[in-house]
Amino acid sequence: MIRHQPTGLGHPYRCEPFQCWPTIPVVGEPWLINVVTDDLVISVELYLVVNEVEQIISLEKLGSATSQDRTLYGKTAKEEFSSTHLEDAALRSGEYPGLLAWSVNVPPVSTPMDYSYHLRTDRGEVSQEFKGVFAQWISNPKHLINVNGLPHLASKVSLPEFLLGPENVLSKVRFEIALEPNDKVVGFGERFHSVVQNGEYVDAVVYEEYKGQGHRTYLPIPFAHVIGSSFAFHIKTSTTSRYFIAPHAIQIEVDLVPGQDPLEIVLFTGSPQETLHQFLSNTGQPQLPPEWVFELWLSSNEWNTQERVESELEEAFSADIHAGVVVIEAWSDESTFVVFRGAQFQITDGQIPLTASDITYPHDGAWPNPKQMIEMMHEKDTKLILWQIPILHEEGHSGTQSHAYWNFALNEKLVIENGDGTPYRVKGFWFHDGLLPDLSRAEIRKWWTDQRRYLVEELGVDGFKTDGGEHAWGEDLIYSKGRSGKEMNNLFAVHYAQAFNEMMESTAKQAVTFSRAGFTGSSAYSLFWAGDENSTWSAFRASITAGITAGASGIFFWGWDIGGFSGDIPSAELYLRGTAMAAFCPIMQVHSEFNHHQIPSNDRTPWNLARRHSDPSILTIFKRFVQIRKVLGSYLVNESEFAILTGRPLMAGLFFDFSDDDEIWAAPSQYLLGRDLLVCPITSPGATELSCYLPKGDWTDIWTGERYSGEQWIERKVPLDEIAVFSRSNFRLDMA
Repeated sequence: MIRHQPTGLGHPYRCEPFQCWPTIPVVGEPWLINVVTDDLVISVELYLVVNEVEQIISLEKLGSATSQDRTLYGKTAKEEFSSTHLEDAALRSGEYPGLLAWSVNVPPVSTPMDYSYHLRTDRGEVSQEFKGVFAQWISNPKHLINVNGLPHLASKVSLPEFLLGPENVLSKVRFEIALEPNDKVVGFGERFHSVVQNGEYVDAVVYEEYKGQGHRTYLPIPFAHVIGSSFAFHIKTSTTSRYFIAPHAIQIEVDLVPGQDPLEIVLFTGSPQETLHQFLSNTGQPQLPPEWVFELWLSSNEWNTQERVESELEEAFSADIHAGVVVIEAWSDESTFVVFRGAQFQITDGQIPLTASDITYPHDGAWPNPKQMIEMMHEKDTKLILWQIPILHEEGHSGTQSHAYWNFALNEKLVIENGDGTPYRVKGFWFHDGLLPDLSRAEIRKWWTDQRRYLVEELGVDGFKTDGGEHAWGEDLIYSKGRSGKEMNNLFAVHYAQAFNEMMESTAKQAVTFSRAGFTGSSAYSLFWAGDENSTWSAFRASITAGITAGASGIFFWGWDIGGFSGDIPSAELYLRGTAMAAFCPIMQVHSEFNHHQIPSNDRTPWNLARRHSDPSILTIFKRFVQIRKVLGSYLVNESEFAILTGRPLMAGLFFDFSDDDEIWAAPSQYLLGRDLLVCPITSPGATELSCYLPKGDWTDIWTGERYSGEQWIERKVPLDEIAVFSRSNFRLDMA
């Protein structure tokens, strides 16, 4: 057995042990060719023909076949993967048990040349022949990029170089945007590793990194602020782009699509608020969500029956905690995400949507009366969000609804395809081998959401958690109008949220979606959360960073899972510090991972944490912050209206208001909630006192009423039932 695929699986970061790196060789750069075999093979040889000269090169045996993770410019990055019930550990980490890895480094060539090669084992097994041309970076005045901005800014963009590949196709462009010595670069979408990107490599690839995201993100946006020189830029592309923020310039590399118009770089001048407003005016303005989204959200993957949901709500009400929103993730049959588990109905043809009258619910089933449950919630002023995944999960057996959807989608060509015309099958560990509907097409978005329309119009569901928009891998995928995965993969998450927003806007309800993945254009589609994180202090700090950078990139209505949603339950201290911060961020949400219904429960609800830690004060303090959140309600609504009108994020890094103050960069976890509340979270264990930086202006401690002048650091004692928050002197918040 011998396996070699030059482009691998299309994974945006991983180099499989059977692929090339880079996938297309470049003049002057080394070229790695990898292959895997079974363990009976003793040797492998490469038969390489370059410029009509053949070489036979022996490959080095590396041992067990394992992928390597890579970042920009060929640099490698070690990523830690933990095995959980959510993943097949071998598949997740790119291991291929029982196979051997072989590799050879082909020396760089000095000029563009034709090449062909095949691989042969000592057992006589031969790969197919692969052909191509070494690509070359060129400067060519006939190939330009369009720079849209004032002349003094446009001059900061260097002349580009293009990567000329086979058949004279331009596959990449690279150029620089000049920086001044004191410039700070912030943005590129939601980022977990740092607010300031100087000295960092980042890219714009929609990717699901399960916990510990590091430099990877669900929600990249090729837009960034240059604080100091007072401008921002947007790379107008949906392809992958890469950035190294060097001391003198931002070095940028962008993938190109054959036949596309010249790449456009849009430069905006002004303050961060002004430039963000200009960017959003071009790409999609956020919409004002309903007021109830600013109340407490409750959720857990363990809540998989009507009885359990109603029991948890009763716990909340018994504790005098009002749940404004409940998210149910484990509601559906997990094959269609269309009906409550256990529902009985006549199987449709896959096209005609179900209605509520088509469905009955067994009295002894998991969900005996969903409509009654939803009506009960609404009577208590609680809204319901249902979980979704944009995947045809499985073919199913004949006579099942999943089988009907699967075959209808295939027969009508509603799914994304591989380059060879076969249906694309999900390559990641989560919902592996599922099909992806091509939601870039309006008629397919309508078909997909029409199957769920009855949930809104007849059962009363208030919105959808649009999870899992990161499943499209591979540049050769084919979308509508022949567009490639190279151009469209990053936009899949945008079209996914768009689909549910369009459906809800056609009903009597205001559209609410709650997503973790997105790209340019996602700002127009409601709410977002930070995705999967462990219950650790480092994850807490990373989540605050994610919220600040998401806001700077136009994602205004953002939250995270209080105390983390995965792993061991958070300590009482971490949970309460997280609760305090969440009370002063756009979305306040409790959520936890599926734990096989083990006892004791790992739910992150305050009543469960109080039981787990034998500490009733957890519930008391949590309740206090929920009451504070209620006090903030009208403020959050007013500030949201201002954010949409002006482009100033609801959760804004200090650089939005104080970009001329160098001291703010020493307080990266501080932010402004709206215009008037300066929030200073405690993000380390054991801390009872905090150094807070108060920027220019007059500030009042919202708890004590003590007044301070700005442009100074102060020490503030912070008990567990408080968070350091200061209001501008002309703003009063009644904390009684």
